[in-house]
Amino acid sequence: MVFIFNYEREEMFKEVLDHLKHLNPVVLDDGSSYFIDYPNVIKFKNGGKQEFWRKWFVAFELAKASDDDFFLFMPNDFLDLDLDLVKKLHKKYKNKPYLCNIINDGREWCWIQKPSEPVDQYVKKVYFTDCGFFCNREALERIAFTIDPVNPKRFKYRDISSGVGQQLTFKFNREGVKMYLPIKSLAKHGDHESTMHGEERKKTPLISR
Repeated sequence: MVFIFNYEREEMFKEVLDHLKHLNPVVLDDGSSYFIDYPNVIKFKNGGKQEFWRKWFVAFELAKASDDDFFLFMPNDFLDLDLDLVKKLHKKYKNKPYLCNIINDGREWCWIQKPSEPVDQYVKKVYFTDCGFFCNREALERIAFTIDPVNPKRFKYRDISSGVGQQLTFKFNREGVKMYLPIKSLAKHGDHESTMHGEERKKTPLISR
């Protein structure tokens, strides 16, 4: 089951959707200004990063109700996802609760300061996740398919992130889910402007490696 988190970036979104359409992804759209000619869309009133957790709540509810054992979550600016390698890695690691990040932007840790550990020619073990990853069902079962509301007080700091990746990082670590980072990014992400974390991404751009 595939989930695309969408807001604006119409051309990028169309490219991503065209690439993944055969997988019948669920599009969670945060009130984009353009019409989306695709049936499997859930429209939200725009809530920005303060309400981003609500899209994940809906995604997890849908994931829980499905019979799938593979789940992929990604924003609309992860281009040219290497689906063959994603499938290969899922097959390799699916017998234990795992998730694999899609983008390697050079970070060795995030929110939890533990060093990475080499695994194989494809990935290394890390202790964090961001908002673009794939996983098996057991990983989501470990956290009971839950995400908690993000405290609005968090956003008194303008540059702060949505809180989703941080929360999921702590949940997955607490429940013993193995987290991996690809040696080489599984999709392309350039140094384009962020619609959610503009100032933060100027300081720490998510450029795929």
